[in-house]
Amino acid sequence: MSREGYVRDLRALIGPRPVNLIGVAALITDPHGQLLLARRVNADRWGLIAGLSELGESPDATLRREVHEESRLTVTDAGLIDLLGPAGLSEAPNGDQFYAYTAAYRVTGWHGTPQPDGHELADLRFFPRADLPHLPLTRLGHAALAWTA
Repeated sequence: MSREGYVRDLRALIGPRPVNLIGVAALITDPHGQLLLARRVNADRWGLIAGLSELGESPDATLRREVHEESRLTVTDAGLIDLLGPAGLSEAPNGDQFYAYTAAYRVTGWHGTPQPDGHELADLRFFPRADLPHLPLTRLGHAALAWTA
């Protein structure tokens, strides 16, 4: 069952009440140490490639699937670097409430050419670490500053 189907079925049973959701974020650098940042469709801030786990999917499998779906990159090696708890209770535009937990991975092996999927991501670019503090960043983009320090 896809994540969309799982969440839809869950919401049919519980309505908008809070749930826990687990997702992943990918810290990907190129051979020059530049960080790959993503800008979502209809957003103006930069962050990491990220996404939610499907029902029964491991975080490692989620990482590989999300990176490939959103960027066309194939992850060959990665290691867990952090587990972020929720910043607080979040609410989707439709009123559904959730707490988001994010397993952050440092991707140490990958191949391919980054290409935004055009559905979730509008842009993907490698940035020198020194440029990050000057960019409008998402919560995960700000976390990347600490992880690359």
